[in-house]
Amino acid sequence: MESNITIISRLQGLIANCLSDLFDPSERYALLDFPNHYNIGDSAIWLGELAYFDGKRSRPNYVTEIPTYSEERMLGAIGDGRIFLHGGGNFGDIWAGYRQFREGMLDRHKGRPIVQLPQTIHFKDQENVDSTARAIERHGNFTLLVRDKKSLAFAQRWFQCEVRMCPDMAFCIGPVAKPAPQHELLLNLREDQEVGSAQDLTAATMRSGTVKSDWPDEPADFQRQTKHAAILKGLLSGRIGGRAKMTELAYRERAQQRFDRGVALLGSAKQVITDRMHGHIMCLLIGADHCVLDNSYGKTSSFIDAWNTCNTDKAQLAATVDEALAILDARRVGQAAVA
Repeated sequence: MESNITIISRLQGLIANCLSDLFDPSERYALLDFPNHYNIGDSAIWLGELAYFDGKRSRPNYVTEIPTYSEERMLGAIGDGRIFLHGGGNFGDIWAGYRQFREGMLDRHKGRPIVQLPQTIHFKDQENVDSTARAIERHGNFTLLVRDKKSLAFAQRWFQCEVRMCPDMAFCIGPVAKPAPQHELLLNLREDQEVGSAQDLTAATMRSGTVKSDWPDEPADFQRQTKHAAILKGLLSGRIGGRAKMTELAYRERAQQRFDRGVALLGSAKQVITDRMHGHIMCLLIGADHCVLDNSYGKTSSFIDAWNTCNTDKAQLAATVDEALAILDARRVGQAAVA
């Protein structure tokens, strides 16, 4: 078995190898689709992407979220440079808007190198698969990075582009200090349309010291507060600049605060049961004792299978909450016996 540190280092090496010929820090480039929403996992990915670029002593020349995208500003910032599309789990048709934006970029920038950072692919309707396939074929210079073997097989069947396996970019963040736990058990269970099979939480919630929380909501003034914090940090670091620089700083601040909120949540208990992929990934980053449940279409189990991220004594995939409880109980007893 590996330690969580070894797993993180191994996957960082694979990411570096995968991107070695896809990124030139001397060139201008854009990073599109900032995840300006409460899903902490997407912020972890964004921070990992920035950490990768930071490691090359580089920062994107243009960043944006989908609603504020400006063709004019992007072209002014990057010229004929490369476009990177934010990674995650929205390559498909479950989440409205992302497919249309991606296809639009491919159609408007035929021949320009576009790299889709690591994604999980999942389509429900064949007509949407066909639409994406046509856009990729027309574009002619698209590189698609995927996080699991099912996505790789799907992409190789339907899309005429280079497809590579690559771990989730959040691993580029590296190890993170774990907060002191306040509870015995955290149930970090999703409450959106990717929730898996119905779970009986009776045994878990009846235990003393159990808390339940999906990713928490954000403060009402979060956007304003993070903008002000970014301006202050920019002034103190000397990075204050034009609109593009300030947007990058504001996005970085929002992603960092969201990520920190997730670390505080996942680190608040001695043990964690999560059905979020980035609940699992962030538990690895902080070295938390946890069990993982799958989402609605097998995204998390496919990721674990691809990268062997449960090859550690602190993580295991379980089919149900009750099975996870039994695994965590046995692990706790074993740790007590060793101590």
